[in-house]
Amino acid sequence: MINKSNLASNSAPALATERLEYDEAQRLTELEVEKLLKNAPPLIRRQTSHLARATGKGIRARALLTCAMGGDGLVSHSAVKAAAAIELLHLATLVHDDIIDDADLRRGIDTLHIKFGQKIAVLCGDYLFCLAFDLASSIPPQETDGDKPGVVLPSYFTEICLGEIGEFSNTGNLDLTEGEYFRIISGKTAALFQASFHAGFLLSDEPPEAGDLYIEIGKQVGMIFQLADDCLDFISSQKKAKKPVLTDCRHGVMTLPLIYALRADKTLRGKIKNGLAEQELKTAVLAAGGIEYTRSKIGEHWSTAKKLISVLEAENKRTRLELLLDKAAAL
Repeated sequence: MINKSNLASNSAPALATERLEYDEAQRLTELEVEKLLKNAPPLIRRQTSHLARATGKGIRARALLTCAMGGDGLVSHSAVKAAAAIELLHLATLVHDDIIDDADLRRGIDTLHIKFGQKIAVLCGDYLFCLAFDLASSIPPQETDGDKPGVVLPSYFTEICLGEIGEFSNTGNLDLTEGEYFRIISGKTAALFQASFHAGFLLSDEPPEAGDLYIEIGKQVGMIFQLADDCLDFISSQKKAKKPVLTDCRHGVMTLPLIYALRADKTLRGKIKNGLAEQELKTAVLAAGGIEYTRSKIGEHWSTAKKLISVLEAENKRTRLELLLDKAAAL
């Protein structure tokens, strides 16, 4: 059973009602995640402490905290809990993804299943999911009777799982269409960004009618993030990415650069079926314009998100979300 006492923040102020500056909220979120990983039950503490050695960029947590900013520019402690829950959810999906992909490196360190074994890694990922939802459910209700993060997060996770299943089901499917690909990543990746933006909105003082706007911005940022990641799998190095590259083509994952290359180069399908080395496939995708086409799609989603963000009234939110948008689109 998860120790409920571990679901409090790392220091006494987390129990207070005062609101936080954004930077302090981000710091407390990082501390919360680290504490929860290092204070896991003894049976899996070695594993979760290993995960705590290398943290990610926290882009989803930062998005949530930004969306949760009130008119005073401050953030509640509840938003810190929600941001930590989102990071734990993301970490859980990475643990399971690495097992499926048999990846040996994540965030510059050994993946959990490589270091400790597949079975314990699966169970550790499951624990992180439960911990995230338990943390989200501990968030006290707002003054309104509207939805709370602990209520909305499970439905987003269902979308994530279905997206992952859709991707796995289409492994090696050279007939996958661009439309089908976008439906897959709208769940696989974009849903967790939508969850971040939605949860942040719920913890802000924004009017209820603004909710759909935040959810749509989250979707656009999530789509951009996945498209950029698809490009980086072809053009980045393992040292820069801090994880293996060319893993998608190695495992038959259909991403947009490859889908476009198959459409542009009619000979590529036959070459793949006859056996094509990873570097040869990379060269073929680059030559066919797969990266340029995917970047054009990133630009389309960037323009849409930029317009949506410009509608937001709070200048401090607009500025931070624009920076986050540019970071997601950067290659």
